[in-house]
Amino acid sequence: MMIRHTMMLRLAGAGLLATLSGLAAAAEPAPAAWTESGNVTLVSDYLFRGISQTQAKPTAQAALDFTHSSGVYLGLFGSGVSHAAYNNGAGAELDVYGGYRHALDADTSLDAGLVTYWFPGAHYATAGRDIQYHTQEAKFGVNVGSFNAYAWVSLSRYWFGFAVQPGSGALVDTRGTVYGELNWNPELAPGLVLNLHAGRQQVRRMAAFNFYDARVGVTKTVGHWAFAAAGTYNSGDASRNGTPLWTFFNADGSSKNVVQKRLLVTATRTF
Repeated sequence: MMIRHTMMLRLAGAGLLATLSGLAAAAEPAPAAWTESGNVTLVSDYLFRGISQTQAKPTAQAALDFTHSSGVYLGLFGSGVSHAAYNNGAGAELDVYGGYRHALDADTSLDAGLVTYWFPGAHYATAGRDIQYHTQEAKFGVNVGSFNAYAWVSLSRYWFGFAVQPGSGALVDTRGTVYGELNWNPELAPGLVLNLHAGRQQVRRMAAFNFYDARVGVTKTVGHWAFAAAGTYNSGDASRNGTPLWTFFNADGSSKNVVQKRLLVTATRTF
């Protein structure tokens, strides 16, 4: 009987310890499902795929990202833009994006998502229609260590307001415009990263606007700051046979070539 009583005490003690351990574990805060990050940036020129959105002038930008432990992410981005690039607008771009990243291993992941580019108030009239610049693109990418490859497909009827064929003046649907890019960002030294990029844009039903773009630069991180400098190139034509292409016009009639070679300098503060 004594042996049985002793065993019962041991079992009861073990049960009590298990209960207390469970209560202690429950008392510990669960890891946050969502994490957030953000940044503000000053850029010498807002370049989107090698095209100046600010007519080679500086502007401020900001971004806010939310990432879930499941791989789902959401974000906001804002920047100043040129009125010449987006007629009758407020001189601003606001983007909303989201998607899902699926890790295959420690270094490899797949990424699929949507991004909506919104330009408040920006529009123009042509052929009896009101054309807006708002655009939505779907993306799919593969990330392998410091290398990634992405494809972007336009879902909007008019890709960034592109609706009139140069020369003929015909109104066309540019939905299905495609952009592909390759990026490699290896670390050269602690806090110093090499930035290499190459891309190809194909504007559906407007081949005159097709281009290649490339960028070579470096980024230096110091605490919460990142400083970057890069040389960029866009093969797009400013004009062809006297017809303006990648040339943006101001309200006073002056114009600016927004492609070819550019130098980009940025300073970013993360928080």
